[in-house]
Amino acid sequence: MEQGIVIVFLAVCMPAMAGKLPDYIIPCKADNTLNECSLRNGREVIPKIIKGDPKFRIPRLDPLLISKLAVNQGTSQVGLNLTLRDSNILGLKATQFTGSRMDLAKKHVEWDFFVPRIEIVGGYKAAGKILVLPIVGNGLGNITLLNMNITYKFDYKLDRIKGEDYVRITTAKLKFDSTRMYIRMENLFNGDRLLGEAMHQFLDQNWKEVLAELGPSVGDAIGTVFKLIFTNVASSVPFRHIFLT
Repeated sequence: MEQGIVIVFLAVCMPAMAGKLPDYIIPCKADNTLNECSLRNGREVIPKIIKGDPKFRIPRLDPLLISKLAVNQGTSQVGLNLTLRDSNILGLKATQFTGSRMDLAKKHVEWDFFVPRIEIVGGYKAAGKILVLPIVGNGLGNITLLNMNITYKFDYKLDRIKGEDYVRITTAKLKFDSTRMYIRMENLFNGDRLLGEAMHQFLDQNWKEVLAELGPSVGDAIGTVFKLIFTNVASSVPFRHIFLT
């Protein structure tokens, strides 16, 4: 499977060099209360960080612009080339932080989130087949996911820079499940109304199978958001300011 994702952030690759955590992020002690503390404090952070923070080069996250999300699938059931361009992710402002499992000794973190509804809206281009049916189209599209349970896992290491330790993510993965997915694409089959309606009916009836194929690319797109937010903060604030000893 090949897939490509490009997300537009404001100079996101440049370190913010802020030195201290934002006032709205309260650090936790690195003891047996860490998970409870991070869950409690994290719930307070989400509504504020969604609004963006120019100091840490975090833009407003709802809506969030995706310049490109590409899915190139080739399996026994799906042979699909699907590209979304200049799309917006809508709904992240309703994100709920539901679980935290942090092991500082192993440098491993797992966070759980729940999002009631996410929409990806924008231009699309599709060619190939989904399950047993051919598909082709070019126009405006909408992918809607309901009741998403998300788990974001990452490992990190500490880089020593000018006498201070900074967190750097080494591996990361986002997985999710959803109770329903809807896909709507205008101008399928060059605007053929009957074929377009038949495809949408097929997608509705087989949404679980389609989600199993498209899910990894959508998960990678959302996971990139998580990683860039954390990286922008963690690369600018020494480890000792994030976790108090």
